[in-house]
Amino acid sequence: MKKGFLLILLSLIIFSTTDAQVVSGEEINYSIISKVQSYLERVEGWSLQDNGKWANDRNRIPHSNYKTNKNPTPREKLGIENFNVLELKKVLIEDKQYNVLLIKYQDGEYEFPLLQEGWNAFESLEFWVFDAKSLSKLLPNEVPYNQPYAVDMKVYCSGRVVNYDPKLIDDYVVGKIQSILSQSEINSSNLVFAVEPLREDGKESVKFKMIRSFNKRTIVSYYLDPRNAGKLFDISYYEAKFHEFQKFIRDSEVFNIPTEGQPDDYESYYKWGILKYQAGNFDGAIDDFNTALNFNQDTTHSMIYSYRGMARAKMGNYNAAIEDFSKAIDIQPKDIMGYSNWVKNYYNRGVCRFYENDVEGACRDWNKAFDLGFGGALEYLEKFCK
Repeated sequence: MKKGFLLILLSLIIFSTTDAQVVSGEEINYSIISKVQSYLERVEGWSLQDNGKWANDRNRIPHSNYKTNKNPTPREKLGIENFNVLELKKVLIEDKQYNVLLIKYQDGEYEFPLLQEGWNAFESLEFWVFDAKSLSKLLPNEVPYNQPYAVDMKVYCSGRVVNYDPKLIDDYVVGKIQSILSQSEINSSNLVFAVEPLREDGKESVKFKMIRSFNKRTIVSYYLDPRNAGKLFDISYYEAKFHEFQKFIRDSEVFNIPTEGQPDDYESYYKWGILKYQAGNFDGAIDDFNTALNFNQDTTHSMIYSYRGMARAKMGNYNAAIEDFSKAIDIQPKDIMGYSNWVKNYYNRGVCRFYENDVEGACRDWNKAFDLGFGGALEYLEKFCK
């Protein structure tokens, strides 16, 4: 039986908010990249036209001749810029917290560029890895309505991938981080986020613009200067509904753990444990989960046992992992949102039982996981439980 393959599958059975595919290699001093924590996909792009009026289009900033150009080329139809979705992920680099902004946009190229013929459409990708502390500045808790401002995202590295493979997105980001860490590349780019929350006649929205720049203080300072704030949206911008932009920021911001001082409660140690688990520090994660449980031994939060079970399984302590998955199973979810994660405890306990040579017990757990709706268990039922 291919137990090595099965252990890999254990590592890939992920929980919906924070786990992601494992990146191998002990020399890599950063975490696996999280799953998507938040996204924004419905905005209006606005641009000032040649005639002095404004024009808008869904998810793209139109060219200044958008209203007068009767025969736009495929390239022109893409607008000055566009995006299909903005996504935020999380990564640790040398124990420092960073966010990853993914900009997925419509793109294409001509088969015969000089003739502008043979247009092939595809989706391309930009990514920006930036200091997690910058995220909270995009939308402060005390929202400054009707006041434009700019935020230096303090970019660690960035990249662009034309016609990307969706399965390799994390690999693209990891490769760039490796290059910066090894000093085979230096980061020469930066991102300034211009923002203006709007409130008028009872309606709320947010103007924003992503300004790509060189990583030079003099350039960034121009945009950050409050005297230039009124110019940030003179020519173009995106506009999102306030609650959607707020959700985009807050849903990711919640995973940025404060680093000042020592954590002193259940929630803080639990979140630190998740971060250490992501970073591959399984011993440290187990210690933090243990400390969290010392604060709240009667927790009804099954995920802490699920994560500790995963960490113990990574360390090869399968019996202890089985106990944790069993505890997680005993705490049934109170809402539908937690159900899919809870069901995976049966699958993961089955993997650990398999490693303890309890094939019968493993098959019972995989059968239960499959009966409860986890289709991933079927392959192992067919391979090992006939």
